Amino acid sequence: MNTKNIKLVLVSMLFLLTMNIIAQETVRVPLTTPGKPGVLKMGIINGSITVKGTSSKEVIIKGTKKEGDIRHGSRHKRKSSKKGLKRISNTSLEFSAEEFDNIVRVNSSPQGTTDFEIQVPRNFSLKISTINRGFILVENVNGSMDISNVNGKITLKDVSGSVSADALNKDIVVNFLKVTPNTAMAFSSLNGDIDVTFPKKIKADIKVKSDRGEIYTDFDLKAKPSKAKPSKAKVTKGNSKRGNAYRVKVEKWIKGSINGGGPEFLFKNFNGDVIIRSK
Repeated sequence: MNTKNIKLVLVSMLFLLTMNIIAQETVRVPLTTPGKPGVLKMGIINGSITVKGTSSKEVIIKGTKKEGDIRHGSRHKRKSSKKGLKRISNTSLEFSAEEFDNIVRVNSSPQGTTDFEIQVPRNFSLKISTINRGFILVENVNGSMDISNVNGKITLKDVSGSVSADALNKDIVVNFLKVTPNTAMAFSSLNGDIDVTFPKKIKADIKVKSDRGEIYTDFDLKAKPSKAKPSKAKVTKGNSKRGNAYRVKVEKWIKGSINGGGPEFLFKNFNGDVIIRSK
């Protein structure tokens, strides 16, 4: 076998080995009106989502399918009916993208774990979510953002606009360059910290609560006196061990204004801290 054939065989073997590890695909989605604001909408079951704002006038989507996790492989090995057989990894990558009037929708197969890296024009709104095995990272985007992650972290870096973000089991970290005036925002977590940095000149009414965490800020927060009366506490009635009893719940919210007040910024946490920073 000559040197040329040896090199060809080695390249072919390397390609096959790579294909056994991951599958990867990149698609470009042109916009109906390039240069105008748009919207990216996607929700996946397993995987991470990274969105970066660029000077591009189209949306570029790269999907990378990961090899199945260890537990998935172990489950196959435990089944005696497959003893003596080799498992062939399913590395097929299935996702689709469609665009209409500058609204881009991305759909992905729920099978396996697929990570997405997406480039959008800087002036783009986002409605994105994931559930398992991944984080959400957004950088350098200006728009309205609705972000949700059940079992992973949410990080928004150098963003502008407005945000509604919720994470169940990890942190939410947001760094704003600018905020949309007169627009409400909300941040909620169950088992992670909420750490948000705003421009120091923002005007907002703050409503914040953390059941088992601390609350920190370096803003000059002007506390608002509570107008709540005992009769306004939340009262519910329902079946329990004590019969059809009444249950009274008083929610302890801290309310205040920044720079004279403005739209409501809500922060709600259970097992983590809330940090509201200025820059």
